[in-house]
Amino acid sequence: MVSRPMILGVWLGLVLAVGGCAESSEEPAPLPGAAAPAAPDSAPQQEQEDLSAAMAQAVSAIEYADANDIGLMARFHFATHTGDFDRARAFYRAIGYTTGTGGFPLTNTHQMARALGMFDLCQYELVKGEVISMPGSPGANIDLLQFKTPFNPAPPYRLPNHLGMAYAALQTTDLDADVRFLKTLGADLLSDPYGVIGSRYVFFRDPDGVLYKLFESGAPNPDPSKDMHLTGMPYIGVNVSDLDRSLELYRKFGYTSVTPLTQTEGSLEEAQAWGLDQPFQIRGADVAIERGDRHVLRLVQWLTPFDPEPAYPPPINHTGINRIALMVPNVDRAVAILKAQGVPFLSEPAPCCTGTGEDTTAIVHAIDPDGVFLELVGAIEKRPPLPHPAHCPPMEIKMPLD
Repeated sequence: MVSRPMILGVWLGLVLAVGGCAESSEEPAPLPGAAAPAAPDSAPQQEQEDLSAAMAQAVSAIEYADANDIGLMARFHFATHTGDFDRARAFYRAIGYTTGTGGFPLTNTHQMARALGMFDLCQYELVKGEVISMPGSPGANIDLLQFKTPFNPAPPYRLPNHLGMAYAALQTTDLDADVRFLKTLGADLLSDPYGVIGSRYVFFRDPDGVLYKLFESGAPNPDPSKDMHLTGMPYIGVNVSDLDRSLELYRKFGYTSVTPLTQTEGSLEEAQAWGLDQPFQIRGADVAIERGDRHVLRLVQWLTPFDPEPAYPPPINHTGINRIALMVPNVDRAVAILKAQGVPFLSEPAPCCTGTGEDTTAIVHAIDPDGVFLELVGAIEKRPPLPHPAHCPPMEIKMPLD
């Protein structure tokens, strides 16, 4: 879920970026201006008008490749859920997520609850929530949420070979310094750094157990003025049960740039860096879009060892990387195209996110072959709000106090 000022900042960045992006690399180029939200004291009506204008510009700037092109332009964020927002927020702030945008409602419409797979719930309720950001790297955004109702205490994936969005990769310019700092924060590291200088990595867990892969891709560049040296989130690791089937699905979304991974196996020593107790064999590919932010997902099929446990089931409130938000010019158009190609959806699109049901932006969740939730965020035609279910108590929109 996102607030209007944050969406506006990203959409304005996309308007500038579409049609003029750098070629993709290990770390996709950031979008100019995408991290700059609207002034916090802007009038809501003006924000909505500015947002609508920005979206109209973005829609007109998109050149669809063909009738099946949904216009995917950017990875807006991934969502993760926590049992203690304040503790998690302090941890992320310490490692480099020093900015963020909140202010969206703690409760919302029944349509929004349905969009998260909470079909029997009249309204969900959050304790706190914020889209947290790493300055200079808008593609690294995290939608950090603590649910009050419904709350799911189940822990996240224990190891990074679990089916689903298993981890996010964070790039650093000083791996050793960052490992030392993570230890002072009490972060759980799966091993010592693995690899050779300039090409090493280590997995760590956040306070809730969510997995991250911290890696370097060049000679260390120490900066004594910094505790952490993160530069971005180049990709998110998505584990699949059938690579060819998943590649076919992700192409429908616009991931048409496919780079097969050169690594197909790992020694016992490397496996231990992943928390595994035996050598591994994999198939995989980096998939990217060829417009907008050119963001990357890393699809990996684990051959040995294979964990058949499915990805997080609905509703979408599980601790861990539970969904990824992808920006498209028009949600209704994207849904129609994908449904015609057999892509399943969790619910119908839900106007988002003011709580009025009258927004001209919406969210909806497609489901990949392994149950991963791919959230589409974008414009919709304004429509009359649906009535609140008759069996429910009167709808109440609660706003955060701070």
